Amino acid sequence: MRRLGVFRQKYICMFLINLLILLCVGAATAPVTRLHIEIQNIQKSGGTLRVGIYKPGEKFKTATPFMNRQIRIEKPGVQRVEFELAPGTYAVALYHDLNDNNKIDKHFFGYPKEPFGLSNNFRPLFSAPEFHDCAIELPVHGKSISIALID
Repeated sequence: MRRLGVFRQKYICMFLINLLILLCVGAATAPVTRLHIEIQNIQKSGGTLRVGIYKPGEKFKTATPFMNRQIRIEKPGVQRVEFELAPGTYAVALYHDLNDNNKIDKHFFGYPKEPFGLSNNFRPLFSAPEFHDCAIELPVHGKSISIALID
């Protein structure tokens, strides 16, 4: 009887080890690629550049980004940031938070007071952009994009 319990324990232990190996191998083979973003037209020093990555289906205008980065701006010029993402469709929105209040300040009619930029260098005229306006395709081999801040 005791022998059966030892066998059962060994069987369960081997099963769990095999399951763990399968999960690790599956996680290791998940495709990951890089999105390189060059941000141009940074004209003021100080503050923080806040870069957000959005997925399809998220409420682009109001959603919290799926992934984000903050970069302190020491001097005007060009900044670069990199994200590791699965291949797919994304949109990028960024702004230069000049006063570091963690939000984009807006005029009375809702247009940003602080410099901002969007993937595809989309320039909104009368309303905030939709996801499809800024959507970019990130292929398996990665992608580099350039976004010029609108001041």
